[in-house]
Amino acid sequence: MKRYLLPIWHVTAILLVLVAAPSAHACSPMKVIGVYFDRDSATVSAAQVSRLANWMADLRARYPSHESIDISASAEPGEQSPSNLAMERARNVARVLRENLQFDGVKIYLPDQGYVKKSVSAYLKQLEKSQGVRAVQLDFLPACPHECSCQAGAPLYEPKAPAQ
Repeated sequence: MKRYLLPIWHVTAILLVLVAAPSAHACSPMKVIGVYFDRDSATVSAAQVSRLANWMADLRARYPSHESIDISASAEPGEQSPSNLAMERARNVARVLRENLQFDGVKIYLPDQGYVKKSVSAYLKQLEKSQGVRAVQLDFLPACPHECSCQAGAPLYEPKAPAQ
């Protein structure tokens, strides 16, 4: 059996091409937080309201303009009426954002339906015992300007001034 080896200059050329190729670094300005609930409950606990308040205060300070918050919601298998429970959790978190935290200057999108999570690993079960069931996720999208390049057509997009 014959083995073929590339000459060292081929290997060097391939490595240079790979290193010199422009890499695409995806930038996402999305900020995410999970809200935890007691099993079979849709009540947003005081501890979770406090976490949300701190998170929202940070977002307000970092981003003067807000585009939207997308909410996704879930329940675990075995919880009472899991799909309905998930939706109730999502609505309650949205209510806390609007009424308790006065975060009403942003569009809040609720899911069309809640989903039932698959069974979780032993590690996640241990984590959930200490924090509760992570059932609602908030995805905050700041409006431009933010740390990622804003594209034409985005709200508050301002084209760069031509170099003088």
